[in-house]
Amino acid sequence: MNQQLWSGLTAALIITTLSTASSSYADQPTLADEGVEADVSVNQPLPQQAASSSEQPEPSESADLSETAESTDSHLEAVKVGELQSQAEVDIVEETVASIYPHEMNGRQAATVYVRGIPVITFLGSDAAEQLNQSSSPSAGSEVKIAATQGTTSEPSADSSSDPSATAGFDDDYTSDPVWRATSIAARLNQMHRDNIDAEDITVSWDAEQERYVIKVNDEELVEINPETLLPDTTSDVAEDALQVTNRLRRQMGDAPPLREIAGRPRPAPQEVSVGPIQFSVRGMASWYGPGFHGNRSASGEIFNQNALTAAHRNLPFGTQVRVTNLSNGQSVIVRINDRGPYSGGRVIDLSAAAARAVGLIQAGVAPVSLDVLGVAQTAGNQN
Repeated sequence: MNQQLWSGLTAALIITTLSTASSSYADQPTLADEGVEADVSVNQPLPQQAASSSEQPEPSESADLSETAESTDSHLEAVKVGELQSQAEVDIVEETVASIYPHEMNGRQAATVYVRGIPVITFLGSDAAEQLNQSSSPSAGSEVKIAATQGTTSEPSADSSSDPSATAGFDDDYTSDPVWRATSIAARLNQMHRDNIDAEDITVSWDAEQERYVIKVNDEELVEINPETLLPDTTSDVAEDALQVTNRLRRQMGDAPPLREIAGRPRPAPQEVSVGPIQFSVRGMASWYGPGFHGNRSASGEIFNQNALTAAHRNLPFGTQVRVTNLSNGQSVIVRINDRGPYSGGRVIDLSAAAARAVGLIQAGVAPVSLDVLGVAQTAGNQN
């Protein structure tokens, strides 16, 4: 009897335990279903995605998120790269100070380099009509040049590399092309601006070995001034063009002060005047005058020209030829007396601006000189 009672109690406990466990396991799917339903409600716009997510919610959702993140990141990255490129382009435009202007000059192809809107240097090419004829008539050389510049095919370039004469013709065409030469100089000027080159390092000098005027930057050649490369408003004097081109570059590239002289510039040959032997010599101080008196009538009745080799003396007859030697540097010039003076400072002669420049007197203003009186030239009038 007791055994039956214990058996009944044991069975009741086992049934109760099993029923409790089964009820708890039955509740878990309900919670999972609720979780799935929550996920589906978030991703509601696409019902098919909801169905698939109910089967495998976590992997599907993480894959979609990773793909979306990657596409978003790549999109953002592309936008950022574009912004950086645009900024770089803006910076390049702002750092450009030199530009070129192709045109014709006296019937010839030409290109002028402008720096901050000011014409600085002009390159001349061949005659415009000749250039037109050359461009209209096909030739082997022109084919090589087109292939080399456009790069459409590889065969012409191979031919040009195997033919030295064709390569030489290509180089000659481009080195003589004014636009190409101007573009090359403009590119170097823009690079100088980006590198913050000091404008005072732009100089001009005479190359005695090759007999040419060269503009340099930090002792490195920039451009040679010659009849084919000149000042836009040329002075018809290569030396003066070289000096003015240099000073324009110095001013436009960095507001540097102008140069007064060309380093190593050759001096003109001494003038040979048909006069007699030296009559007498004197020494004293010389000065010069010009800008305020240019165009006025001198004591001899002549219109004073500061660019002529003349001088003023207190008592030498008008027309007298005098050799003036600057004792500070040994430079000399022969002048003609056509005015009276100077009357101050114990000076013995007053030179015109041109004569003062010939003996290196412009900067100093005054200098000790030696005067060799040569007499009166045959063509000069003897006026008192």
